[in-house]
Amino acid sequence: MSDISVIGNAMVGNVRAVAPAQPTKVVEVEAPAAPKATDRVEFSEEAMMLEKMRHMPAVRQERIDAIKASIAANTYVTNGMLESAINRMIDEVSE
Repeated sequence: MSDISVIGNAMVGNVRAVAPAQPTKVVEVEAPAAPKATDRVEFSEEAMMLEKMRHMPAVRQERIDAIKASIAANTYVTNGMLESAINRMIDEVSE
């Protein structure tokens, strides 16, 4: 047996338009051009830096030679060296 109950032949009221139909203007629309399927690759700043480093020489020999010459002439001074010397002086004075 069906679970659907029988619908009677009751009359539905008169059917009439709520508002008169208005003709619409036909507008031709151009179909949008299909986007070109392209792939994109974006490199992070870190990746670009690593690539630059990969093409750099492993050792900057001219810089090493200049530092060696400064050390030999006792003229090689860095901020770290100055800070270390100052800290040693402070330690000696405070003892």
